Amino acid sequence: MSSLVENNIMEFRTTFQPVLDQDGFLINQDDLVCREISDLSLMVIRTSKDHKKNAITIKDIFNAELPESLSASLNDNGDNFLWISPDEIWLLHNRNNKDQLLEKFKSLPKGMSTTDSSGAYGILEFSGNNVDTLLSRWMSYDLEGSLTIGKVVSTTCGQAPVCIYRNIEGNLLMMVRHSFSHYVAGLLKDSAKRI
Repeated sequence: MSSLVENNIMEFRTTFQPVLDQDGFLINQDDLVCREISDLSLMVIRTSKDHKKNAITIKDIFNAELPESLSASLNDNGDNFLWISPDEIWLLHNRNNKDQLLEKFKSLPKGMSTTDSSGAYGILEFSGNNVDTLLSRWMSYDLEGSLTIGKVVSTTCGQAPVCIYRNIEGNLLMMVRHSFSHYVAGLLKDSAKRI
């Protein structure tokens, strides 16, 4: 029987492609740019109920701090660990490192598991001074005042559930289920014309 690593074939597929312009942007205007990130993959790590054990495991296996509630941590490889709930961490990583991560996942202790959710979500990156203005039209969460650097929040964009994360000032990542990609893209493109 062959292993998961041996059968792992990376293939990037997007549902945003039909709404991107010829240069690959969803939005590209002064002080507001939105593009799909195609070099990141998303792994979901289900943790145990033992917070201390989880912290030790994440440190030992991934050389990262276990993120606190509504926050993120980063390791030396540039992998982002996003807190989603008390028993769920999302790992955003470079898809070229997927084989190495799959090997590391074999070391997870009993009570912890992973799922590759790369095929379920698209990742949009927003940059520019008008990001908060655009997104605040469709989100009830206070992006400008409450979404500080390193903070992760599950919210909605219109009626679509999304996860947002501010990694640096003037930059924001949004994870959108592919089943909502055209809906979210329509809201964003239409609203960007009015800014």
